[in-house]
Amino acid sequence: MAGYPAKVNAKEGWIIDKLDQEKGREEDFSSSSEYDGADQDIVYQDEYSDEQYLDEQNKTSKTGNKKGLWAAAAFAIPLLTKGKFIIIFLLSKFKFLFVFLKLSKFATTAVSMVATIWIYAVFYGAKFALGFVALLFIHEMGHYFTAKRVGLAVSGPVFIPFVGALIGMKENPKDAVTEAQVGYGGPLFGSLAAVLCLMLYWFTGYELALVLAYVGFFLNIFNLLPVHPLDGGRIVSAVSPYLWLVGIPVLIYLLIKSFNPILLIIVFLGLVQVYNLWKKRHDLSAYYQVPLKERVQFAILYFGLVGSLAMGLTYTLELLA
Repeated sequence: MAGYPAKVNAKEGWIIDKLDQEKGREEDFSSSSEYDGADQDIVYQDEYSDEQYLDEQNKTSKTGNKKGLWAAAAFAIPLLTKGKFIIIFLLSKFKFLFVFLKLSKFATTAVSMVATIWIYAVFYGAKFALGFVALLFIHEMGHYFTAKRVGLAVSGPVFIPFVGALIGMKENPKDAVTEAQVGYGGPLFGSLAAVLCLMLYWFTGYELALVLAYVGFFLNIFNLLPVHPLDGGRIVSAVSPYLWLVGIPVLIYLLIKSFNPILLIIVFLGLVQVYNLWKKRHDLSAYYQVPLKERVQFAILYFGLVGSLAMGLTYTLELLA
């Protein structure tokens, strides 16, 4: 799970200024196309006058019925033909989109991604929107590839504007080690993406890349808080699930300092998870039985990544200031 752009920009007002400046540099290209066409009026003229038609109908209803059917057909065929041309025109214009959605396994991912980029572009500018959604995508693909590697069935990422992104797990992990592996994949990929943004800034001096690097570091270190359903909560389940008791007070502090409904939901879910863990502590004991060697490995990986992200966050913050 990843993505809290509103939180980042609410805390750091100067990031908003930089994004506004970047958005102001973007040229607004607008193109309009108008399809002009005139419908041709189709006039049908019967061979008979009204009186002749009535006389003929009185003479034989069979002949009249045939003429009515032919008249209806003559009127309907042009309409159906015209409708067919409209449908063909629309299909030709959106043929690529239909083929893409049909063949792609990530149709929902593509649609939600495009919608999220468009919404973020309205508020933060197109360039930041593209960069930010790319960071989210890389983060979630880290979860996706790791889940596939350990044999879990998962769906592609789904983007939710101003909430983040997530992958759907079609089955639960078999143990805490598997859960921790899948949880670690996202922050690892996301951190590498933030580092790439920072390197882009080093080589080009492009300020937006620096902003994206900061956002990437912040996004991933936030997700490493040891609280379910955040990634950190899943990772420390292989170290000690009681570390969740450390993450919840941190989230409550952040919630008091700057209220955010997303944080409130996470705190609530975290408390529910702790309650369920305590309630089912005897039934779930086998799930959290991890060999000491693997506990140490996950502890090193977890705290090492948290420390690296903290340094990256501090460094980019100093550059932005």
